[in-house]
Amino acid sequence: MGDATLGEFISIHREELLYRCRAKGLASSEPQPTASNVARGIPRFLDDVVGELTVGPSKKREMDASATAHGADLFFDGLTVGQVVHAYGGVCQSVTDLAVEMGASISSDDFRTLNRCLDDAIAHAVVEFGRQQRVAGLSDSGFELNNLRNLIDTALSGFEALKTGTVALGGTTGALVHRSLLALRDAMSIRTA
Repeated sequence: MGDATLGEFISIHREELLYRCRAKGLASSEPQPTASNVARGIPRFLDDVVGELTVGPSKKREMDASATAHGADLFFDGLTVGQVVHAYGGVCQSVTDLAVEMGASISSDDFRTLNRCLDDAIAHAVVEFGRQQRVAGLSDSGFELNNLRNLIDTALSGFEALKTGTVALGGTTGALVHRSLLALRDAMSIRTA
């Protein structure tokens, strides 16, 4: 990568990164995301990351909004909350793999920015995914069971993201896992009371 920044690296290799992200997502997804979702969610995230790396934190609001929209899109595509997390995890893996293959180095500041963006995007997408589940109008017993399942899925998916080391335990995803576990504990104590 030489003197190029991560933002420049992503811009230069955008199509290859998108190809790799799609391959990772499609290989592990059942059900499959729709073509329109594949064309919008992760490409927009990569563009947002480039903006964050080149323009700075002033792009955070747009990034949060696009991650929220992506979470809703994935819900309406019938995907699971785990697939939401894995879609973003595929971005980090793709960027890292391509950089290693090309002998490119990523500065620690740029890598921290990428991880912060991933952490925030995962959290916003997962929260919106859960909100869409609640809005879907499930029956009370179905809603309660679905809510418990969603809390477990959110905590597990967040934990999976934390295990990869691409997001920090003290970041947004760590806080999401913590809130999910607390809500699960509270929901279980209400059920047994």
